Amino acid sequence: MSGRIPEKGQLRPDERAPVSRILPGPKGAPLARWFWVPEWDLPDGVVHEALTLPFPACQLVVESEGVHLYGPVTSAWRRDLVGRGWAVGALLTPGAAHALLGEVLVWQDRVTQAKGATRLHGDVASVMDGPGDVDGRHAAAARLLEDWLVQEVGPIVDGDPDAPVARRLVDLADGDPALLRVDDLALRLGVSVRTVQRLASSYVGLSPAAIIRRRRLQEAAERVRQEPGTDLATIAADLGYADHAHLTREFGRTLGFTPTRYRAEGCN
Repeated sequence: MSGRIPEKGQLRPDERAPVSRILPGPKGAPLARWFWVPEWDLPDGVVHEALTLPFPACQLVVESEGVHLYGPVTSAWRRDLVGRGWAVGALLTPGAAHALLGEVLVWQDRVTQAKGATRLHGDVASVMDGPGDVDGRHAAAARLLEDWLVQEVGPIVDGDPDAPVARRLVDLADGDPALLRVDDLALRLGVSVRTVQRLASSYVGLSPAAIIRRRRLQEAAERVRQEPGTDLATIAADLGYADHAHLTREFGRTLGFTPTRYRAEGCN
């Protein structure tokens, strides 16, 4: 396996709750962009607020209480971590999300229990709660999730002619900083704007413009956190915002705070 997994989107990284990121193998690559495995063991009375701006995608997550499918979110995601715990998640490709949920748009900001995953839950929990080094347990748990996807979802995605196009749509909109307009995205894909809108709605659950905005906001938050010496107007201009005010409004609408406040609070 090769490639780099982006770490943007984690708004308050904390070494007390590290996250492993693992790429899929060849069979799992059409189904999951990558796997993520957080694990934490906090002292009594300590609460860590995990704050993320998730990628524009659905997630399949194995947790201690079960296996759940998370639809695409429209704002920042928060969860208080206490005591000891873990999760093993897959950032699903558009094809896998559509195979598991149908029309993804109706699953915005919703969660449902994954069907047929009882054995998967038990197997992953045995690995995560068992002996062994952290890296080994995380890799083994991710492989179990990948194997389940290959068996349960792989044949559906293989037979879906729109799945590769939807995947390419997300790869471009989420990965190319030069893409700022939906019509340019359609041109790169060689399809109509209407087709881009249909695929984004059915397979991602967000509009193509929202996917592009998510990428820019993730990158903006990462730069605000990592580059304290760079003024916000420069960051806004570099990422294609009309001005500093537009960046601030996008921050507030999606994250609930301004970039100035985020930076002033030390991003934690």
